[in-house]
Amino acid sequence: MGPRWERTFVRILLTALGKRSTYCITWIVSFWYVLFYPSLRSRTGYYLRRRFPDDQSWVRRFIRSCRLVSEFGMTLVDLLAYNVLGEGSLTAVCPDAEQIYEFCEPPRGIVLVNAHVGCWQVGLSALKHLKKTVSIVMIPDPRVQDLLSRYGIRVIDPRTGLTSVVEMMQTLRRGEIVGLMGDRVFGNEQNTVKATFLGDEISLPLSPYLLASATKVPIAVMMASRISSRTYKLRLAKVIEVPPELGRNPGSYAPYAQQFADCLEQFVQQYPWQYFNFYNLWEN
Repeated sequence: MGPRWERTFVRILLTALGKRSTYCITWIVSFWYVLFYPSLRSRTGYYLRRRFPDDQSWVRRFIRSCRLVSEFGMTLVDLLAYNVLGEGSLTAVCPDAEQIYEFCEPPRGIVLVNAHVGCWQVGLSALKHLKKTVSIVMIPDPRVQDLLSRYGIRVIDPRTGLTSVVEMMQTLRRGEIVGLMGDRVFGNEQNTVKATFLGDEISLPLSPYLLASATKVPIAVMMASRISSRTYKLRLAKVIEVPPELGRNPGSYAPYAQQFADCLEQFVQQYPWQYFNFYNLWEN
């Protein structure tokens, strides 16, 4: 939401003062934005009202909006620090590393599903030792492009339509990994599948489950949580096996989308301030 000069200012702060001082500025800036931008309070409220349904206090809702935005701001600072200060500024640990390596050993491809939690860009660094090539489906963003290229991660632009779908399927059939966001919908309602998250129905993208079924590969749900100012933890939350050739009826994929939604709900119960999807998932 901020102007370009703010990002340049944060970069200068990081270089001159380090991360901790930049965190302090981030808290102040977050408070200012939440106070003077009602639209930001509204965008945080979609999630916070459902995560804390019994809280009717305006003051507590405001404080929680500030905390959620400041946590997001610190995550962005971490991401920038990784680019400006180098890999030593952050550590990505993976307690499930051995399980992930065993899971990735067979020659089959894998659909890797992330969510807007923690800092998935940093969490992916724990996968750099895999023998499989990783391709991430995302709109190219210069702020993370350099970071991904360090790990040899390719970007597939979903805006190319059918071309991107063909590229994803070819990548999976070569035995490689295709990563997608499981909680952000692109396109129209026909490309979604219903699930329940935090007590209400949401629409999730159909693509991960459709791809897995069409190419006969499993889905790995991975989430990276911020556990300290220097450390992110990548976990293999679940392996989802979608039966082959289920067709294009979204209802056929609902049980598998629900497994992902359950993983996401478990994450936000444990890390309530690390869910950074600031739009109304629950709106049709």
